Amino acid sequence: MATARPDDPGPGPLTVEADAAEKTAEWGRILGYVLGNHAAWIIDIGLRTGLLARVGAAGSGGITDERLAAELGFDPQLTATWCRAAYAFRIVDWDEARGYSLPAALGAVLLDTTDPQYLGGRVQFYTALYEDFRAYPDLLQSRERWPRSAHDPWLLTALANLSKPDATMLTTHAIPQAVGAWRALEAGGSLLEIGSGAGHHLIHYARTYPNARTEGIEFDGPSAEIARRAVIEAGLADRIVVRHSDANALDDTDRHDLVVMNITLHETGGEADWLNVLQRARSALHLGGSVLVSELPYPDRVIDYRSDAVYQMLAGVQLHESVVGCGMITQGGLRDLLESAGFVRVRTVDQPMKTRLVMLGNR
Repeated sequence: MATARPDDPGPGPLTVEADAAEKTAEWGRILGYVLGNHAAWIIDIGLRTGLLARVGAAGSGGITDERLAAELGFDPQLTATWCRAAYAFRIVDWDEARGYSLPAALGAVLLDTTDPQYLGGRVQFYTALYEDFRAYPDLLQSRERWPRSAHDPWLLTALANLSKPDATMLTTHAIPQAVGAWRALEAGGSLLEIGSGAGHHLIHYARTYPNARTEGIEFDGPSAEIARRAVIEAGLADRIVVRHSDANALDDTDRHDLVVMNITLHETGGEADWLNVLQRARSALHLGGSVLVSELPYPDRVIDYRSDAVYQMLAGVQLHESVVGCGMITQGGLRDLLESAGFVRVRTVDQPMKTRLVMLGNR
């Protein structure tokens, strides 16, 4: 056992107080992370079960937990437990006479998929990542990757819900800044989406630009088939073409006025593949056409990750992206890629979603 020397004064009262204060601060910070995890799951439950939507539909008049349980056919005890937890975490409000209600601003953030600040789908996506966090220690040692197709199917649904507001942001804020392409689409031009997923964005583009021809390519076969069915159900099969194809093999030439990639480029391989896809996208454009690339706004420097809550969030998301085998394109890296691919007038789009970096370039 180590003993103090007779002339050693020890830590002293000021040092002990400083250490205790620092420890208390760190305890509070970590507790905050635990509480945030609880809040995310409470929101996820509310979204997936319709509890949040029903409380929101009640308006300022409110609704009791007993009525909620009766209307939705839920267990009364579990319903009351969720309501109390949602109130504790400031997700819903409560009044003794009226019961529970959902603040209007919070309703927009959690329920309105057209709002640029919509976070409901993002919360669902983050809670769906529990599989990756549980598997991460084993994957560190095995050095294997775990594709999304092998995950719980809910992950893909949550990812689709997360990205739905992007389509509105792109047509409202981004595409009009590509003036030539926007005018061409209004007049009957051609739009190609690389990475069309389940087809939600394709349908949105076709409805926004009813005179244009809309095409999409999707590497994942089942997703491409889902997109085709969605297009048929939307009554747009005569105006939208979905191709099961690899962006790295795109051979369209001088065909489109606008090529769109939304949270897609980083999933097409490594840096050489990203450059190849962008060069092929450039060849697919008419002279003067535009490419629009929307990506996650990763900072260029490690030190910046603590400077913004969005960057902190992206650091967590990158654990998932790494597990499924995706790369990371930083803000400066995206600009460099576009310029290296031969695009001119590369610029960042002014738009309201802090979780997206949107850049335009011209052929």
